[in-house]
Amino acid sequence: MDKAPLVSIITVVRNDAERLLTTIQSLTPYKGSRVEFVVVDGASTDGTLAVIESHRDLVDRYVSEPDRGLYDAMNKGISLATGKYLLFLNAGDELLTDLESMVQAAPETAVLVHGRANMFDQQGSLRYVKGKRIKSLRRFLKGMPLCHQTALYRRDVIPHYDLRFKVMGDRVMTYTLLRKQGLKNACFVDRLMVNYYEGGLSWSFGEDFLREEEKLFYRSVGKRHYIAIKYLNAVFKHRIKLPLLRLLKKK
Repeated sequence: MDKAPLVSIITVVRNDAERLLTTIQSLTPYKGSRVEFVVVDGASTDGTLAVIESHRDLVDRYVSEPDRGLYDAMNKGISLATGKYLLFLNAGDELLTDLESMVQAAPETAVLVHGRANMFDQQGSLRYVKGKRIKSLRRFLKGMPLCHQTALYRRDVIPHYDLRFKVMGDRVMTYTLLRKQGLKNACFVDRLMVNYYEGGLSWSFGEDFLREEEKLFYRSVGKRHYIAIKYLNAVFKHRIKLPLLRLLKKK
């Protein structure tokens, strides 16, 4: 019987000891011999390393050193991991299901296995549940159609994250993977996988930055015309649709 890890959980963290502990506690019931746990720490100066060291029975390997940002740290995680599939679980997010059975529910050819996530706001209130079968790659041109923390990527085909991106690297990487491997090789399993909590890195950037990064995404994947489409949609919304709705509301 193959005893190699089937899944590697990769958690990237820096100075976030309390939320890292939350994540470790959540995955403890699902940490079997075929689930590997890798932590990439960005040279924390708080109690993060103490949390890692006190859970070495769960942490299979870790590194603590400076990095060039979130996606550089995730790339390090890819290099450290040995599992067939990789799951990126942020510090603070909570695992809700057995990952081995999740992978076994998908075809052997699947390069991406994904499920559903409870999406909580920063106050801890459940906003909605995200996750369904992706019917078209065009969905990535409108936004990220799945929660990154519910995506199990096959390690032998996953591209590295593009370090030009600060926020949308997961969207870019997933789109690039599926465009090359084919959407037929993505498998949706209708199961709650994680509790995801808003308030991470992406929430620290303003709208102008996010618009410019999305333009970079469109240019990098050869979809430059979507820049114009997004602009025209925004003009229609703010200059025609919203004023018309306000006018009708007054009547």
